[in-house]
Amino acid sequence: MKILHYTGAYAPAWKVGGPVRSVSQICEGLAARGHEVTVLTTNIELEEDRSIIPGKIMDRNGVSVTYFKAERDWTGVRSRELEAAIRERITEFDIVHVTGVWQPTSVAACRAAERVGVPYIVSPRGALGAYSWTQKVWKKYPYWWLFERRNCSAAAAVHYTTTMEAEECRRFKLPGEVALIPNSVGLDFWRYDQQAADAWRAAHGMSSKTKLLLNAGRLHHKKGLDLLPEVLAGIAHQDWKMVFVGSDDDGTKASLIREFERLNLRNRILFLDTIEPEALRGLYSAADVFLLPSRHENFGNVVIEALACSCPIILSEQVGVAEDLVDYEGVTILPNKVPDWVSAIETTVASQSRPDLLAKLDQCFSGHAVVEKVEALYRSLIKS
Repeated sequence: MKILHYTGAYAPAWKVGGPVRSVSQICEGLAARGHEVTVLTTNIELEEDRSIIPGKIMDRNGVSVTYFKAERDWTGVRSRELEAAIRERITEFDIVHVTGVWQPTSVAACRAAERVGVPYIVSPRGALGAYSWTQKVWKKYPYWWLFERRNCSAAAAVHYTTTMEAEECRRFKLPGEVALIPNSVGLDFWRYDQQAADAWRAAHGMSSKTKLLLNAGRLHHKKGLDLLPEVLAGIAHQDWKMVFVGSDDDGTKASLIREFERLNLRNRILFLDTIEPEALRGLYSAADVFLLPSRHENFGNVVIEALACSCPIILSEQVGVAEDLVDYEGVTILPNKVPDWVSAIETTVASQSRPDLLAKLDQCFSGHAVVEKVEALYRSLIKS
């Protein structure tokens, strides 16, 4: 098959979030299975990377990738060159996969595919969920009726990563096929690494006796991190450090710092910017528990990554992948109530057990398992 993935951001723009990693893994997996995979994208968050030349076709792990210069305006990120490229090249492909909604660049891809009869798929990646509709509503409602509704309605399929995401979008009554496929997580990479764990603790002056609490991902209101200061105050009598990994999107970091200072906990908190996967694997392996109190999370890649590294998890009921993990060892799913989280953290760190779940995770979330499902979806849509 000749496959086009059309997305606003692509690897190695890791700062943009989880979809960048999962989309690149799907593309590389499809290429490894003999398909001709092309990615058209922007250079968002890669503007300073001199190895990436806008407009030039590059080979990235078997995938043909072209990054076009990103432009920012009040509507978001767009690229005239990217939009022109999809209009010019649309007939080269058997199927088009558009990742993301609320993106001006996506309109060009959907319209071009619709015009020539090439089937296309839209992956909202949680951006049509209930939480999303509480943010920037002044812009989203008119944009939905002017552009996004048609983008989704004309799609041959809409791809959801969890049942929660699909249920949230049922109200739109979109006519295309409902494709339920989880995110691909590189389980050949994410695994427990004792040496890296010891090295991380040593580099940060943290003894093995200190309980390491971890959160990784964007610092954003959506992530529900404002729950944690009061939660951690409830275990202040214990020996622990809390590490946050990720870029600050909306001032959440400053708000957290103020709260931790108010509670006299600031010296026990470490903020790190986005780090390389190798370092993150060591951190997952070093952590005693991973905390994700999100208000809304359509999937939660970091949950699977942490579990693959044998790190116990405490997460909110609003994390999409939670319903797939209810019977997994080392996973605690809770409402976002301070007493519940205090108790769960105390119980988890006291147990000192690390779940061994790689084989179980591999069946659902590995690259090969997900790519097989995506490949089957593409074939069925092309045939129909």
